[in-house]
Amino acid sequence: MTALPSQQSLDWITRLIAHESISSRSNMALVTEVATHFRELGMDVVLTRNEEGTKANLFATLPGSEGSLHNGLVLSGHTDVVPVAGQDWTSDPFVATIRDDRLYGRGACDMKGFLGIAIALAAEFAQKRLQYPLHYALSFDEELGCIGAPLMIRDIVARGYHPRVCLVGEPTDMTPVTAHKASRVYECRVHGRACHSSAPADGVNAINYAARIINFLEGMATTFRYEKMQDPDFDPPYTTFSVGTIEGGLSTNTVPDLCDFSFQFRALPQEDGEAIEQAIRHYIDHDIIPAMRRDDPDAGVTLFRRANVPALAGLKCEAIDDIKDKLGNWQCSCVSYGTEAGLFQQVGIDAVVCGPGSIMQAHKADEFVSLQQLADCENFLRNLVI
Repeated sequence: MTALPSQQSLDWITRLIAHESISSRSNMALVTEVATHFRELGMDVVLTRNEEGTKANLFATLPGSEGSLHNGLVLSGHTDVVPVAGQDWTSDPFVATIRDDRLYGRGACDMKGFLGIAIALAAEFAQKRLQYPLHYALSFDEELGCIGAPLMIRDIVARGYHPRVCLVGEPTDMTPVTAHKASRVYECRVHGRACHSSAPADGVNAINYAARIINFLEGMATTFRYEKMQDPDFDPPYTTFSVGTIEGGLSTNTVPDLCDFSFQFRALPQEDGEAIEQAIRHYIDHDIIPAMRRDDPDAGVTLFRRANVPALAGLKCEAIDDIKDKLGNWQCSCVSYGTEAGLFQQVGIDAVVCGPGSIMQAHKADEFVSLQQLADCENFLRNLVI
């Protein structure tokens, strides 16, 4: 028979899914509900907001023995989810639905399943005499490139907390992930000069020059795939590049003056992401822009780095070994997607990624997590927090 999580956990997962916390919207209603619950349990709660005040991270603490705030465990997760527009759902994505031993809903596995369990267990943990402090770290805009978490982590460091380890509950099928790739996301605008297509030499075709940059990125992708370092622990075992969106032009008889596109690269932990970025900027500054400005001194290219998610380097430490021991699973894995774990590791907090659900279900229509994995996660957290 399928093991079941507690009703309290299912209730909290249901409440979280009901918040339509898509990254383009505010998460304040969700954060306020969780903050109220934590404060009722006597927890210290700190919010760090974005500049507009429309979104917030939540950092809450249950002190350890004798009021200790150091050397504790962080349970970390993001509150935002990806959109559902254009997806063919068979049930309301913002109503948690159970069928065939699965819980369906947007965020069910990525990652409100983990968060709902962790929040539900807070009341139980508050009744214990914890040896070490327990922290909850809920962030905003992870799906946009880990935008919110750095604000919260900076505040943690400023307060002088020294957590022993951070558990990021992204969906891993409850298998510990101790390393992942870095990710950088860019928006590029190519600004040329419009003219009639009967005399293309009178203009500067922004789409043509954007295509040159994209071809350069494809060349870099080929080089990293076949000539640069490989790491068989990752799939794919090399640094990758991907162009995600492109937009430009008004009509076929007009030479376009604007072209916008976005791209990213995902680098192995051993690669120098800054060197990769500088190679791209060097090509734009020394090959593309001079060529454009031979025809128009006002033409140019703007490259904006929208997100920079550091790699999780897979360090060995006693705290992470303890987490793996509690899981009873010593077979760790490396993944190509990014998480907020690398941000915690960057400031000296050891981190591991482990949570219920499969990344293969994330972001899809009819996203789900199995009830068995939710129950496994609940038991794991109970054994971990002592």
